[in-house]
Amino acid sequence: MFLSRRRLVLIGTATVIVGVIVLLPLILTITLPDLDALSIIVKKIELEDISNDNNTATLNVVFNIQNPTDKALTTSKIDYELIADGELLGEFSKSYIDIPVNGRPQLLANTDTNISSVIEAPILDKNIRLDLLRNNQAIENIEWIINGNAIIESGFSSASKVFNATW
Repeated sequence: MFLSRRRLVLIGTATVIVGVIVLLPLILTITLPDLDALSIIVKKIELEDISNDNNTATLNVVFNIQNPTDKALTTSKIDYELIADGELLGEFSKSYIDIPVNGRPQLLANTDTNISSVIEAPILDKNIRLDLLRNNQAIENIEWIINGNAIIESGFSSASKVFNATW
């Protein structure tokens, strides 16, 4: 007989495996909330140090991620470019990829989370350099623009969140 018990079990098992493979991406995206609700802003930019030798400044860029959803999320990486008074200072990254999920910054439901990124930025523009050398209050007189991309994760799924922020 063509449809023996063994063949029915084999066909049923193959059907389940193919179904899981086909539906797995859909199942994984169900756990991720609407990322348009999240907002990523720059809370502050602080001058840590400025070097006269190689024209670099050590800056602390503090991101504030607001999670108004009812799900706890995390981030594995934030890539961004930093622009000061129209001059691109460089592209930077804050990565938690090599850290286990439970050690990454938690974006808890209905809360704000601050993530700090300390960078070494080349400062070639003399006006920006003078503003930075004056004091830390003068850093607020500089128009800072950050264009970035954050990887947001929830459960088994992750998605990219593009953001633009000014300070």
